[in-house]
Amino acid sequence: MAAHLPPVAGSQQGFPWAWWRAAAAQGVPGIAVGTALGGRGGDQAALWALAERLGRAAWPPGLAVAGLFEALVVHHYFGQADAPSDIRDALLSGEALAAVATSEPEIGANPKHLATRAERRGASWRLSGVKAPITHGLDASVFLVLAVTGEQSGRRRFSVFAVPRTAAGVTVEPLSGPMAGHARVTFAEVELASHALLGAEGRALEQFARPFRLREQGLLLAYALGLAGGLGDAIATTAPVVPARLGEAMAPVAALGATLAHLARQPEADARFEAVLTGALGQLKAAQDLMLPQAREAGVARESVAALQQMAFFLLRGQTRGHDRLGRSLINQTSTQGV
Repeated sequence: MAAHLPPVAGSQQGFPWAWWRAAAAQGVPGIAVGTALGGRGGDQAALWALAERLGRAAWPPGLAVAGLFEALVVHHYFGQADAPSDIRDALLSGEALAAVATSEPEIGANPKHLATRAERRGASWRLSGVKAPITHGLDASVFLVLAVTGEQSGRRRFSVFAVPRTAAGVTVEPLSGPMAGHARVTFAEVELASHALLGAEGRALEQFARPFRLREQGLLLAYALGLAGGLGDAIATTAPVVPARLGEAMAPVAALGATLAHLARQPEADARFEAVLTGALGQLKAAQDLMLPQAREAGVARESVAALQQMAFFLLRGQTRGHDRLGRSLINQTSTQGV
C-alpha cells in the first residue's frame, strides 16, 4: 500500500486534505478496519507494518504521523460494528477527520483531574468542558471527547462521546506559541443524542483511553523502526562500512523489529504488553545512540538523521500522548515526496 501513496505538492499549511483524500482512495484510513465495515480487512499488525514502511521510505514525520494517527483513530474508535456508521464512512472516505479530545488546559490528560462532564437528560446527554491542546482540532469534523459520567465505589467513571464540530455549543479556537496548530475546544452545554456515546458507559478508560495510548506508542515505534532501518541502509551505501560497527548498531534495530512483530498481535489488556513496550523503547534508544554518530560521519542526508532523532526524542521523553507531543507543527514539515 505504501508504494502507491500520493506525493504532497509542496509545503502544506494545515492538514493536507488533497493528499489525505487520495490516500483514502488507497484504503489507508481503513487499513485496520474489517471489510464488513468498509475497511481493508487488516488489523493492528497491518497498520504497524505500514508505519514501518513509511519510515523506511523516509516519509517526513509530519505527514507520516498525521496519516498514521488518523488510521489508528478509525481502527480504535470505529472498528467495531456498534460504532456510528455515518461517522466511520466519512472517515474512511477521507472527507472527515476525528480528533481525540482528552487533555484539558493546565491539567493534561491525568484522569484524576479532568473536569469535562456529561450528564444524562432523558434520552440524551448534556456535555460541558474545555479540551486543549487537541491535535487536528482545527480541521476535525468530529471530536472524541473523554468526559466524567458518574462515580462508582468512590471512583469516577468516564465515557467517550463523538461530538460533531457543528453541534450547538461547540467553539473551536486556535492556540498560539508552542501549541500553534493545535486547538482549544469549548463544549458549552452541548446536547448529544444517545448514539453519540461510544462503547460502554463508564468504561472509557479501560475500553478506549488506556489501550489507545499503548497502541499509539507502538505505532510510533514502528515508524521509528522504519526510520532506523532506512538509516542503516543509507550508511551501508554511502560510506566504507566497518561491518562490526554497523552490525552493532543494527542489532537493536533487529531486536526492536522482533519485539514489535510480537506486540502487534497481542492484546493491550495483557499486563505484559506495556512492560514489553517499555523494553522496545530501550531498544530504540540503543539503536539511536549507536546509529546517529555513524550516520553523521557517513554524510547521510540531515533530514533522515533528524527524523529519527526527533521521533526518538518524543518517544523517550517518558510522556504518553504522542499525538499531542508531535502536534500539528509536524504536519507543516511535509515535503514533495511520494513512495
